[in-house]
Amino acid sequence: MKGMTYKKLYAHIRLGHGIGHGTEYKPWLTLRRKNPSPTSNQVVSFMPPLQRTAHYFSRGEYHTALLLLWLGVLDLREQFPIWPVAHPNPLNGAPGALTANLKWSRGLIAIAKEANIEHGHEIGSSQPYVASLDLVATIPRNNGIGLSIFSSKPISEPSSQIKWRTLERLELERRYAAELGAQYFISSSALIPMPIAGQLEWWLDCSTLHFAPELLPLASQFASVISSHSDLTLSEAIECAANATFINIDNGWLLFRHCAWKQLIDIDPSSRILTSHPLRGGGVELRNKLRLRLFGETW
Repeated sequence: MKGMTYKKLYAHIRLGHGIGHGTEYKPWLTLRRKNPSPTSNQVVSFMPPLQRTAHYFSRGEYHTALLLLWLGVLDLREQFPIWPVAHPNPLNGAPGALTANLKWSRGLIAIAKEANIEHGHEIGSSQPYVASLDLVATIPRNNGIGLSIFSSKPISEPSSQIKWRTLERLELERRYAAELGAQYFISSSALIPMPIAGQLEWWLDCSTLHFAPELLPLASQFASVISSHSDLTLSEAIECAANATFINIDNGWLLFRHCAWKQLIDIDPSSRILTSHPLRGGGVELRNKLRLRLFGETW
C-alpha cells in the first residue's frame, strides 16, 4: 500500500482487512506480484483447517502455521494489524471469548512513546504506520481461550546479525502482547525441522477431507485397522484398512493422510516415513510435548 492515504486506509478497512475471526478473517497485508520479497520464499495457500486462503510472507511463517494448526489451535490469523490508536483486544468477538474481561490495547503509538521508540509513518505519508503481527493464534485454555503471538524472522543462526530497527519492532510487539496478557514468541526459519514441515505439508490437504466428506465416517475404523497391523509395512496396512472399509486404495491413502494429521493413527512426523517399513509411533507424545512447551497445557 505504497503512498498510503486516509482514503486508501479506510477503503482497506471497509473491505474487511485485518478484521474478523475464522473463515471471515482477511489479513491486513496480502501477497501480490508487486510486493515480492528478495530474501523470503513467500506462500499463498488454501489452508483446510482455516477454510480460507492464507498469505505467508516467508517459508518460516508457513511452516510455523503448519505446526500450530497441527497442534490444534482454534484459529490462526496472519498479517494481523496493530492499530496505532486504542483498539479492542484481538480476541474480541471470538467464539468463547468473554468480551467484558478482555483488555483493550492503548494502541502502538502510546506503547512506542513509553518505550522511547519511534513509531514510524506509512511510506510517502505523514500517516502513522499500521504495523502487523506475523501470526496470531487463538488457543484453547482450561478456563476459556487465550492468545499467542508469533513473530517469524529469517534467522538461520543464533549469531546472525539483526537490524536495529527490527529489534525495535520486536520489542514493540513484545510490549503489545504483554499489555494484553498474550504469550509472545519469536521464531526463526529454522524453528520447524524440515522433516516435520514436509510431513505436515503432505498431510495438510487431507486434514479435513473437505473434498471427500464421505470418507470421514470411516476414519475411526480405518485407523483402528492400521493400528492393529503394526507388524505390516505401511503400504500393506493401508491396503488392509482400505479393504476392511470397502474403499479403493487411492481413497485409502487420502484417509491415511487425514488420520495421520488428526493423530487417529499415532505416527511421528519427525521421523522419515517409509512405505516399505512399519509405522513408527510417537506423534501423539510429540504433539502433547509441543503443546506443553509452547502453551503450558495440552488438550
